[in-house]
Amino acid sequence: MKVGNMVWLLAIIILLAINITIYITVPSWQNGVPLSLLSFSFLFPTWMYYKENNQITIKNEESKSRYDELLKQTEQSEKKATQLGKFIQEIPVPLFSINMKKAQCFFSDSLKELLNLTSSISELSHLEEKVHPKDKQQFLKDKKAWFSGYPSISRLRLQLDSHHLLWVEIRTKISVNPSGKVDSISGIVIDITKQIETEENLKQMAYYDSLTNLPNRIMLRSHLKKVISRAKRKEHDITIMFLDLDGFKNINDTLGHDTGDALLKEVANRLNSGVREEDLISRIGGDEFIIVIEETHKEEIKMIAERILTNTAKPYLLNDQTVSVTPSIGISTYPDDGHDIEDVIKNADKAMYLAKDRGKANFQFYTEELEAYRPKESLVEKVLKLFQK
Repeated sequence: MKVGNMVWLLAIIILLAINITIYITVPSWQNGVPLSLLSFSFLFPTWMYYKENNQITIKNEESKSRYDELLKQTEQSEKKATQLGKFIQEIPVPLFSINMKKAQCFFSDSLKELLNLTSSISELSHLEEKVHPKDKQQFLKDKKAWFSGYPSISRLRLQLDSHHLLWVEIRTKISVNPSGKVDSISGIVIDITKQIETEENLKQMAYYDSLTNLPNRIMLRSHLKKVISRAKRKEHDITIMFLDLDGFKNINDTLGHDTGDALLKEVANRLNSGVREEDLISRIGGDEFIIVIEETHKEEIKMIAERILTNTAKPYLLNDQTVSVTPSIGISTYPDDGHDIEDVIKNADKAMYLAKDRGKANFQFYTEELEAYRPKESLVEKVLKLFQK
């Protein structure tokens, strides 16, 4: 029996006992009736108690119902989380998912395999540990964005072991609840190594000479635009060396193009060893090269030119034959020898032909006396056309 019903039963029994006592002890009905009516006031606190108890009972039942519902939802959520983890693990694609409420991280078996992960526990740190040191800062920046609710598409390298480097693209999707908090983070790790290699190959073909692997005229044009802009902004100089090989045509004609090509490769290697890492050497065609040097004093330019002359003039052993070439080098400087890069290249070309006129195998600086000098047509004209487009 419920508590409320028991209270009402007890109240009625007490009320009957009171009225029986009244009618037995009070001889006059005139006095007994008021006392009997007064005894019914005893029911008021009983009714109040019953009402309050009934409301408490209803609230308890509602609370229990809500608790049962929440418990059911929690069990369902845990079941779904377990099912999601199992589902993610079985997907044959490198995926990861982070449940922020449960502080759980799931890796697909494919991602574990990609990372060479043997642990049964998945943590985002396992992915972070594989990120190449040079890309670590970018990954940490992206990770911070994920936890703040901002998805990203990241390109970075994974150093899987000392011999295995992998380019990947990480694409994320963030689930945010109405209050603005992140509920979950999902990501896919895509292997783009072949794509990167293809892009690098295309870049190599577009911007580098296929024979010597030196920057070609297109790369030279792009580089010169950058250095002239930097020179104007920082007010420093640029030196252009225009170099032509003396005697190359004779070797190419008598010993064949294969020997000529092999010679150009060796010349390119020696030129690289004669300049600084930040300097640019470009093959603009045939046996002609342009070297771009920034922020260097004239005395150091002379030392570089002498080193190039010495290195390049040493004999070459090609296909069991010893051959020799010498360079003629023309040198001009921005802004002293021209207010734009076209004039500086033209003046370096003039200085180079002056070096040939003075016996070859030497270098000459541009001077004002060469202003009226008109060398025969060369590939420099083709180069300059690139800057007029």
